[in-house]
Amino acid sequence: MESFEEKANVNESTSEGANEEISSGEILEILLNTREQGQMMEQLIKNQIEVKDEMINKLYKELESSKQDVADRFTDQLMKAVIKVRKDMNKRLGSAEWESLSADEIRKEYQYTFEDLTDLLEQQNVDAYTTAVGEPFNPAIHQSKIEATDDPARDKTVKQSLAEGYRKGDKILLPERVIVYQYKEKTE
Repeated sequence: MESFEEKANVNESTSEGANEEISSGEILEILLNTREQGQMMEQLIKNQIEVKDEMINKLYKELESSKQDVADRFTDQLMKAVIKVRKDMNKRLGSAEWESLSADEIRKEYQYTFEDLTDLLEQQNVDAYTTAVGEPFNPAIHQSKIEATDDPARDKTVKQSLAEGYRKGDKILLPERVIVYQYKEKTE
C-alpha cells in the first residue's frame, strides 16, 4: 500500500510531465482559438440584439398604428353625430317657417339642439358637473376667479359656478369655471 507521501510525489511528477507536453505554440493556438470563439460569440449576441430591437420597433409601430386607428374611428363616430345635429339645425334654419317662428318656438328649437348635444355627450360617457356654493375649491377640477373675503371660514370655498365642467370618467376634459373666496384680513 502506498503512503500519502508517495502518492503526492507521483501526482507532482505527473503534473510536471503534463506541463512539459504542452508547448508554447499550442498554448498560443488555444488562446487564439479562444479569442476567435469569443469574438464569434460577441458577434452572435450583437446580431441577436439587433434582431430583437427590430422586432420591438416593428411591434411599437404596429401598436402606434392601432392606437391611431382606434382614435380615428372614435373621432369619425363623434363627427358623424355632430354632423347630424348640424344638419338638423341647418335644415330648420333653411325652412320657410324659420323667419316666422315665435320666441317660444325658437326656445324650443334651442332646447332640442341642447338635448341632442347632451345625448351625444352621454353616448360618449361625458358628464357635465357643477360644484355647490360653499364647497371647497379643487384646482384639479376648477378654473378659478378669485374674490376677496374677510371671513376666514369662506377661504378657498366656491362662491359661484360660472360654467359647467366636463369629465369623462376620472379625466377632466374641461374644468368648471368658478368664483372662489380668498381670505384677506381687513385693513383699516
